[in-house]
Amino acid sequence: MGPVLIELCPNRLLLDPNFDGYKLSLQEIRSNKLELTKQVDRILLNSNQYTLLHAKLYGLHNHLIGDPFDETGSVYFVDVDWNICKTYIDPFTEDLIQPITVWQIPRDSTRKVGDYNVSLKFVNKDIAVIADGTGFMHIVNTDCRNEDNIFTLLFSDKVIGNDEGFVLLDAVYKVGESQKEELHVLLINVKQDNLEERFSSILHWISFSKSTEKCWQQEAIRQLKTVGDIQYAALQRDCISVYVVSDNGCNFILNSDNPILTENKDINTDNAIKTYQWKQDIEEITIRFLLESIDKELIHVDTKPTEIDIKYNGNNLLSGELHQRVDSESTTWTIDKEYLEVIINKSETGLMWPEVVKGNQEGEYVLDSCIVEEVHERLAHLCSGNEAMPQSGSTFNSQQVEECDFENDKAVTFERLNGMTNNITHKINLGSHQILLTANLNINLSPALGIRHDVDICLWQPQGSGDDFSVTHEGTLLAFGYVQASKQNRKFTVCPPDMSYSAICESSRHLFIYRQKKPVSSCELRNRTTGRRIQNIAQQQVVNLATEEVIGIYATNTTLFLLSETSVIALRM
Repeated sequence: MGPVLIELCPNRLLLDPNFDGYKLSLQEIRSNKLELTKQVDRILLNSNQYTLLHAKLYGLHNHLIGDPFDETGSVYFVDVDWNICKTYIDPFTEDLIQPITVWQIPRDSTRKVGDYNVSLKFVNKDIAVIADGTGFMHIVNTDCRNEDNIFTLLFSDKVIGNDEGFVLLDAVYKVGESQKEELHVLLINVKQDNLEERFSSILHWISFSKSTEKCWQQEAIRQLKTVGDIQYAALQRDCISVYVVSDNGCNFILNSDNPILTENKDINTDNAIKTYQWKQDIEEITIRFLLESIDKELIHVDTKPTEIDIKYNGNNLLSGELHQRVDSESTTWTIDKEYLEVIINKSETGLMWPEVVKGNQEGEYVLDSCIVEEVHERLAHLCSGNEAMPQSGSTFNSQQVEECDFENDKAVTFERLNGMTNNITHKINLGSHQILLTANLNINLSPALGIRHDVDICLWQPQGSGDDFSVTHEGTLLAFGYVQASKQNRKFTVCPPDMSYSAICESSRHLFIYRQKKPVSSCELRNRTTGRRIQNIAQQQVVNLATEEVIGIYATNTTLFLLSETSVIALRM
């Protein structure tokens, strides 16, 4: 059965057809500026990174990280020495405090061309995840962040191998069955398999679990690919599915927990003759070859940390570069009737391989019976005899949009992809509408999406549990769709959790703030035409910025933080 098609129907109670527009306000905004002693760490594009995918990952990278779990409204950034620095407004002096170094990121490898900027996500009240951009991911214990504690390292490793860097998009902590603690992270990088192909966006969904020794270890990896731009990607909070908005569709290319069925693979691969079978668990890989009248004197098995060479009677059975490093000293082989079994031990325990030898598709992957039984146990609570019937319908009426809405001729699609079945379960056709902003309206849910509807921007909150999924209209930024269309130099667009205001920030010169409903307290206002009393008024304020480029922004209900390479600014909302 195909995916369920969902139509986005705005809640009319959250719209205002009589909205009068924004009135320009010259009222001064209280602000604090803090000059930094060390510049903010930043990587710029090089000459080989010329695509839109690179421009978004580098040019639109937000270097200012907010902490939604901290009551003080703290913000974080990384300086040139790779120190994670924290600052917030002192409640007594009402000034920004001098940056506090809470942790220094280990320099496990030197930066090279193609590495990404450092990214950071706070998972809950005492855990954070850091990606250094060179390929290492760190899990740290932050303790109580309200007390400016120093972070302590819990896990550090190259989680996707091949010295590939990545940017951290999302991270979710959950307590699974039997009170098992799990951590799921969503990473992204841009790859080009060969010079003849386009650059692709690759999402890496990696799962961790806490062992009995209270240490985090990698359990599984899933990969999704699209030849195009990913405008939005987030994990469902029960970590069953992932949400992706792209203009070319997205699909799984690897799933170590639930391997992709052969019928979903390339036809040529399916028809190829399989010369061996292989299976794996978290520690080792077993390779089986069917031979006749096996003579152990004719068997040759040679393994190195990154290579393998298996021959019988001078004939090559399997050779080449291994997908990941192995413990070459512990390789063993046995003869079981007509089968030659070679067992190799992984150097990175818990990392699941998509293939034994890179580029070799001659092996048939067989699920280990223990892993199959464990997966069935995990999925038992998700089984349902009733499946939702697909719904049809378009998302938007063409009469509700204007020419400026059609920024390109590509249809943008929201897809919910299930990590158990590798299939798309739900789909929303957004037409040519772009995701104009995202907002964390609820710390227990995925970020909400800001999508234009008529002249407004509607904030849609995706949420799901198991097979259930819905998208609800949580709020509206009135006339903001029309406003943002006129701001061609916009770099960041944000709004706080309470949606009381929204802001468009240019890279330099101007910051535009739009307050949705500000109470009128100084005098009584009346509409000249209708005589209606005005209790609230929507206001526009313009802040002139210095010539220095804004490279980070974070919005709370009371404060809007801006970051440049040498300063932090806090605007009181």
